[in-house]
Amino acid sequence: MNGKGSYFDNDSRVFESFTVTKGKTYWFRISNVGTAWSVNFRIQNHRMVLVETEGSYVNQMALDSLDVHVGQSYSVLVTADQEEQDYYIVAAPKQINATGTSTLIGVAVLRYGNSVIPPRGALPPGPDPFDIQFSVNQAKSIRWNLTAGAARPNPQGSFNVSNVTLSQSFVLQSSVVEINGEFRYTINNVSYVTPETPLKLADAFANGGNGVYVLDKFPTNSSNVEAVNGVFVASGIHHGWIELVLKSDLDIIHTWHLDGYSFFVVGFGDEQWTPNSRSSYNTYDPVARSTIQVYPGRWTAVYAYLDNPGMWNLRSQHLKNWYLGQELYLRVYDPDPNPDKEKKPPENMLLCG
Repeated sequence: MNGKGSYFDNDSRVFESFTVTKGKTYWFRISNVGTAWSVNFRIQNHRMVLVETEGSYVNQMALDSLDVHVGQSYSVLVTADQEEQDYYIVAAPKQINATGTSTLIGVAVLRYGNSVIPPRGALPPGPDPFDIQFSVNQAKSIRWNLTAGAARPNPQGSFNVSNVTLSQSFVLQSSVVEINGEFRYTINNVSYVTPETPLKLADAFANGGNGVYVLDKFPTNSSNVEAVNGVFVASGIHHGWIELVLKSDLDIIHTWHLDGYSFFVVGFGDEQWTPNSRSSYNTYDPVARSTIQVYPGRWTAVYAYLDNPGMWNLRSQHLKNWYLGQELYLRVYDPDPNPDKEKKPPENMLLCG
C-alpha cells in the first residue's frame, strides 16, 4: 500500500501507517493504481462515508468496505471513534483466493496517537471476492450528489441526462482471440496496432490520416467478421452526445478509460444489451467519471458529451489488455481553426521520414 509492503511481510522493511486522534474525522483518498486486479478496501472496526469519486461529489453513504477497480479513485471520511489501539487497513484483490498473510493483500495500520496495542485478531472480513453481484449493487448505488459543490449543468441546462438527444451509439465488445498465431485482446474483433506515424501528425500533414489509418474502417456497433489487427479510429460528432455500451466476454472485472472527457455512468446489465435496455438506465443522477468497470459477461453503458476536439484514446485500463490491442481512438473533429479550441502543431515539431 502506497508502495510499501504488507504489515505481515517479513521481507518488507516498512509498512504504511496512518496516525489519528480519537474523536476526529479524516479524509482518505483511495486509488487503485494497479494494472490487473480490482480490490476491496476496508478498515477494521471503522465505517467509511463515501463522498467523492474522480472529481464528482456523490450521495453520501456509510460503507463497511468499498470495491475500487483498476484506475479508479474514491474519497471517504473516517471518524476515529474506537478504542485507542492499532487497526488493520486492508486492500484485498477481487476474483482470487488470498489468505490474510498473502503478499497479494495490502495491509497497513490505522494507529491511534496514544496506542500501545498492535492490531489484534484476524483481518476484517470483506465480501466474497467472487461475489460479482455485491460489486454491481454497490456500483449502482453510487449516484451524483446534485446539491453539493455546485455541480456543473450539462449543455441541456439540468443536472441529469434524461433529456439529451443521442447523436451516436457505439456497442463495443471486449474479447480475447488468436490472430496469426498470437494471443490478442480486441474491441469488436479488432486488435489495435500502433502505426509508425502518430495519429495527430497524420491528421495534420496527411489529409485526415491518408495512408496511416482509414477513418471508420471498423464497425462500432457489431463485431468485425474476422479477428484482425488494425488501426481502429472512429468518428465522434463534435458537440454531440455519444452512448458507449461496453460489453465483455472476459472472465475478469476490467475497467475502461476515455481520455479527454468525463462520462455519465447510466447503466449496468447482466443480459444481452438491446435498445430496450435503455429503459433501465439511471438518467436522473448518474455519476460523472472517466474510468468505469465492466463485469464478466455483462455490459456497462455511459453517456459522454463530445465538446473537446481531438484524437482521444478509449482503452482497457488493464495493462496486459491494453498492450495486446484493447483500445481504439475517437476522432472528434472541429473545422474551426481557432487555436483556443485545439492548438496547431508547433513549427519545430519532429517529423517522420
